[in-house]
Amino acid sequence: GLIPHDLLRTLRRPDSILEGHPTPKIPFVDVATGSLGQGLANAAGMAYSAKYFDKSAARFWCILGDGEVSEGSVWEAAAFSSYYNLNNLIAIVDVNRLGQSQETPLEHKVQIYLARWKAFGWNEISTDGHDLA
Repeated sequence: GLIPHDLLRTLRRPDSILEGHPTPKIPFVDVATGSLGQGLANAAGMAYSAKYFDKSAARFWCILGDGEVSEGSVWEAAAFSSYYNLNNLIAIVDVNRLGQSQETPLEHKVQIYLARWKAFGWNEISTDGHDLA
């Protein structure tokens, strides 16, 4: 993998590059996104710049938790991405029903998540992450 097993053992230690939230200290991380809701906006900005300024075919992936998509800034970024047709941006939402301190508002109601992304102009696809087939 990208992170050696020995380095995984240093997770959250003060001298580790694995602080808990991803930061640019990790070679393949471009933006620190410790505060919930920042990730999609950052990815959308990079995708917009690549598509419209750099004329690049680069693709951008953003992984979000279901607790994070309760943040309004995620939906502002979703609207921005749809408006500017950022078809070089893929958002993956892990719906695990777990927030930082309690259950997420929508729990495992995947159909509601799908409907929201569709309402914001995204091409939504659902998959069961536990099904390896």
